[in-house]
Amino acid sequence: MECYVKGPGSLIHKDIGAVVECISRNKTYSSLNDIYDVVNEVAEWIKDNLEVDIRHIVFSENEPIGDKFILYKYHLELDKGNYISCRVITYGDNVLATICTMDLELVKKFNVRVGEDKEPSIKHTRLKEPIRELPPGQKIIPYFIIYRILGQPRIYLSTWRLKVKGLVAKELEITYEDLLYMPCKEIVYDFHCVTGWSVKNVRWTGVPLKHLALMTGVSPKARWVFVEGLDGYTTIIPLEDFIHEDSLLALKLNGRPLSLEQGFPARIIIPHLYGWKGVKWVKTIEFTDKYIEGYWEKLGYHPRGNVWLEERFKHIN
Repeated sequence: MECYVKGPGSLIHKDIGAVVECISRNKTYSSLNDIYDVVNEVAEWIKDNLEVDIRHIVFSENEPIGDKFILYKYHLELDKGNYISCRVITYGDNVLATICTMDLELVKKFNVRVGEDKEPSIKHTRLKEPIRELPPGQKIIPYFIIYRILGQPRIYLSTWRLKVKGLVAKELEITYEDLLYMPCKEIVYDFHCVTGWSVKNVRWTGVPLKHLALMTGVSPKARWVFVEGLDGYTTIIPLEDFIHEDSLLALKLNGRPLSLEQGFPARIIIPHLYGWKGVKWVKTIEFTDKYIEGYWEKLGYHPRGNVWLEERFKHIN
């Protein structure tokens, strides 16, 4: 098992101060006892390397993600009611990784040092047109499930600006009115959430993300796009997916301006990627040559998230 400690990124909004990621190599399981053994191994690593006194391991719950992945959740109990939260990510009968989060107070108490995010390896598979109606592991539901992981931000159009920066020839600061005068495109695609639900035939209208990239003059050195919303939520997107011909900065949903719950004034939509890549209430788009994990990537989710390749979590390949 290979473990390392990394910074919290936007998880800091949840008072998380550090993330411990442990990768399992060729590890299979057949029962909860096997999962417990994995967590115990991680707990021993934390004890030995971070000098944290772990007293008990307590199972919390398990959660299916699609029809092949399961998250097993545990608490590593410390003293005075403190604990470290851990998620074991499995695929079929394989254990992929364990992700543990430590709150800011614990990080300070034990003087935990964090490292940088590790550059992932992504297979650049060019897909032909999908031959199935739905991506693997997805089920149709009639309406969106609305998530607000970091809460609902207040929106003031008079002060809202979209900043486009990073490895570009020209940085932009765009108002909502500016967006309304830019070239728009309408697309109709099914929307896919990584947890396994999909909504059919959603109509989005917005500015092609490729247009924004052309306006700024993106450097050939850029390989990633780091996106942040007004709520502090972040994600990372490979540049080639960001500038796909059907990737949008969406302004309308089914012919109407986005509702607050759906990300007004603007959100990212990349139809062939899972919905967690679609940052709502977008405030910053940054082109970069460095891999910077966003909120869910910190918790073990895939750096790209292609729905047809079922890239729900890292370490699957």
